[in-house]
Amino acid sequence: MDLNKISATIIVKNAQNTILKCLNSLKEFDEIILLDNESTDDTIKIAQDFQLKYNNLKIYKSEFIGFGPLKNLALSYTKNDWVLSIDADEILEKECIEELKKLDLKPNNILALPRKNLYQGEWVKACGWWPDFVWRIFNKTHTHFNKNLVHESLEIFENTEKIYLRHGLKHYAFNNIAHLIEKMQYYSTLWANQNLHKKSSICKANLRAIWTFIRNYFFKKGFVYGYKGFIISICNALGAFFKYMKLYELQNKKPKNCALIITTYNQKERLALVLDSIKHLSLMPDEVIIADDGSKNDTADLIKKYQENFPCELKHVWQEDLGFRAAKSRNNAIKASHCEYIILIDGDMILEKDFIKDHLKFSQKGLILQGSRTILNENESDKILENQNFKLAFNKKGFKNQKNNFLAKVIYKFSKIDKKIFKKTTLVKGSKTCNMSFYKQDFEVIEGFNENFIGWGREDSEFVARFLFSNGIFRRIKFSALAYHIYHQENDKNMLQGNHEIYLDTIKNQKTTWRN
Repeated sequence: MDLNKISATIIVKNAQNTILKCLNSLKEFDEIILLDNESTDDTIKIAQDFQLKYNNLKIYKSEFIGFGPLKNLALSYTKNDWVLSIDADEILEKECIEELKKLDLKPNNILALPRKNLYQGEWVKACGWWPDFVWRIFNKTHTHFNKNLVHESLEIFENTEKIYLRHGLKHYAFNNIAHLIEKMQYYSTLWANQNLHKKSSICKANLRAIWTFIRNYFFKKGFVYGYKGFIISICNALGAFFKYMKLYELQNKKPKNCALIITTYNQKERLALVLDSIKHLSLMPDEVIIADDGSKNDTADLIKKYQENFPCELKHVWQEDLGFRAAKSRNNAIKASHCEYIILIDGDMILEKDFIKDHLKFSQKGLILQGSRTILNENESDKILENQNFKLAFNKKGFKNQKNNFLAKVIYKFSKIDKKIFKKTTLVKGSKTCNMSFYKQDFEVIEGFNENFIGWGREDSEFVARFLFSNGIFRRIKFSALAYHIYHQENDKNMLQGNHEIYLDTIKNQKTTWRN
């Protein structure tokens, strides 16, 4: 393999102690792409001094966007198809370079390099640190890194051919105990934020920690390395403990504030009933935002009247009437919100008094909550509209619209849906924004609702699909967060087929965002 056909990439932050050794080991390569992640030490100065002597080094900068995305960004700057990905605290051994020169590679080859992990300069072959093969040399026309925040890896395909080299990297893993603890805290936080879809508990965190120590210290012979093996095993165990405890905290943390988003279009009488029901909630949202898809002035006048004495902040976010554009309307309203949690309803949904409280009780990061609705018949709806009395909706009796905390918890627990569902079906049934909630941060990660949808149909399902493809979870809350849907004729479905094609494209390509 000709080294003049290989680009080396380095992701770096505050690596002044090792970056020069790393760069010196790569001098023979055609180009070196160094992507700096906001270093505050002398890393960049050292790299710039190296650059004065060797013109194969190019320096770029980026904020932290996750290790997977950062490595793909560095990949985008390379001019060669063949790439060596190396960390700033690693050194490519001369023997590996000589071994690499003798290889005749195919585009679908991926090379695994053995890595020698050092603690205080000593190569530790225990605690799970050896053998340690890492996939680092590949052809970018064949593969790339996944999007993981941490523990990123190359995508492996059915036609990928793996090659294991005899020589590889020297890794200055940790300098001392403080360095071990610092990295453990940093990576455990990233892991927790990345794995919100996984289960965690206090018991699980303790069991993981105990097993990790036993496995590393005894089964993987950490005891052979004296106090170093003990410290490494202890820190690995603490890393396992804090990963799951941080995940547990994130999953059980409740939002500080929430916004209720109401979509409407020229239905001021129904909207008035919804606003009246909100005024009688046991727990108020911090703000109510009307997502208006182009209503006439009478709707604006109604909202102004309610704003005079509404019990929380009431906003009106209006867009021009250019046809059914519910996706864009919701996006506009959510962007106008200052709250961290979002609850969506339609402008014809009368809310039971504990509606907000119930949503917040089940809320979690990385989770979409799908509430249900009781559909009022035409006669019931006419009576409510005629009397302009939202409380008449609660006269409807039936098993489905009765509060039941036990059944609500059971259904919540067993209704989990993740991206694996798309191996069995192309549609998540019952995903409706007329009673749905999620964290605004999760909404922003997938760029909100797909504004390519015009007309009724599939914009809700497509939003949920992208959420699941970004490792989100979908759960239902029946017998809780009760809402009553005022009857109306079905929406025009002329655009359904075109919208369905957009949805199928998202499923096929497992998209997490819609703008690209």
